[in-house]
Amino acid sequence: MLIHTRPLADVLTVSRAFLAILLAVLGATRGADALPAAVLIVVTSWVTDILDGPLARRDPRDWVSWVGQHDAEADLSVSLGVTAYLVLSGYLAGWLGAVLALVTLLLWVFHSHQLAWPVYAVPYVVLIAWAFRVAPFTGWVAGGYLALVLVVRWPRLRYEFLPEFFRAVDSLHRDRE
Repeated sequence: MLIHTRPLADVLTVSRAFLAILLAVLGATRGADALPAAVLIVVTSWVTDILDGPLARRDPRDWVSWVGQHDAEADLSVSLGVTAYLVLSGYLAGWLGAVLALVTLLLWVFHSHQLAWPVYAVPYVVLIAWAFRVAPFTGWVAGGYLALVLVVRWPRLRYEFLPEFFRAVDSLHRDRE
């Protein structure tokens, strides 16, 4: 039985950064033909994201690794990797991809991580929309995975992520006043 699970969690987290690079490389080298592979890479990154947190928390040692402290950056890299794939493969206009990447990075730099979540989602929505149109099977795989995660993780979404997002929106409103 695996007791010290944090190293495995860290490997899963780091793998997302490599998957993000792979997405950009696929866009540059294979373009639109790589759409099914790109969708499967994204689903793989989502699986690693679901697994790394519980594995890290299962480790009996009470510390957070450097990689664990940068889990959100791994998520950011995948979103940017999807954006790069979409632009390099011709599914998204270059100027729109640049604006999307810039807004994502600005929200990140200014520590508005919760506010960045909807922006992070835009490239995924575009990718899945193209998948349903061009490679429907992979569109259904991604959509089915998201539906399953939504059902399984609904309590955490409802009681943790949504309140965090609305607190961030509220803090913007309060900062204006």
